[in-house]
Amino acid sequence: MSQALPAPSARATAGACNAAAVPAVVADTDRRRVVVRERLRFARDLHDLLGPRLLAITLQCELALRLMDRTPDSARSRLAEALSGMREIHEEARRVAHGYHCLSLDTEIEGVRNLLESAGIRTEAQPAGAPIPALLQTVLATTVREAGANVLRHSSARNCRLTVDTPPGEVVLTVSNDGVHEPGRPGTPPVADEAGASSAAEPGLGLGLRSLAERIAAAGGTLTHGPYPSGHYTLEARFTLPAPSPDGPRAA
Repeated sequence: MSQALPAPSARATAGACNAAAVPAVVADTDRRRVVVRERLRFARDLHDLLGPRLLAITLQCELALRLMDRTPDSARSRLAEALSGMREIHEEARRVAHGYHCLSLDTEIEGVRNLLESAGIRTEAQPAGAPIPALLQTVLATTVREAGANVLRHSSARNCRLTVDTPPGEVVLTVSNDGVHEPGRPGTPPVADEAGASSAAEPGLGLGLRSLAERIAAAGGTLTHGPYPSGHYTLEARFTLPAPSPDGPRAA
């Protein structure tokens, strides 16, 4: 006659259930982390790519309104530029929504130069003298946008200088203007962690620079910015270029 097996204890049963539930909890946590990361990316892209452009369009419309009575031809030209900018924003919003966007650094430099010049700020622009990878161009172009917007919003600049240098193995973007209100010493902005919390506190650091620091750090670069005692404000983004393959480019 066969002997009945002892029934499992309540503790053993609970342990087995908990062990089975662990993978489901881990998977759910991973899904939540992916969602949070994507939301942060989307919010950052909307701010970095569209915010400065919307500010530029607003300034162009305000300038057109002031010129309407005195020089209607100039006013119409500003309105045409604003309309063109709105079309570009529409296209860029679609790219952000689909998670893909590549910007031209040279085009962005020229656009910011024209915008600053139209606001009465004499602007010297020196584009890169060497090829730059497409994804790095997007980060640099975003930096140019934010820097140009900050010159318009936060300075009383009369002159601005924008340069892209390519020393061996590096790319260095520098934007400097002479409109500082409070001379001081430049610093490095804190970079937020994955949850969006800043790693250090820096009074007066705006969302734009924090977001920009995150984007630059994600691309392997560093951002420094701040006023100098000379009365100039300088923003510098520095990146290390990947070393070329010793075998050269591979065939597709």
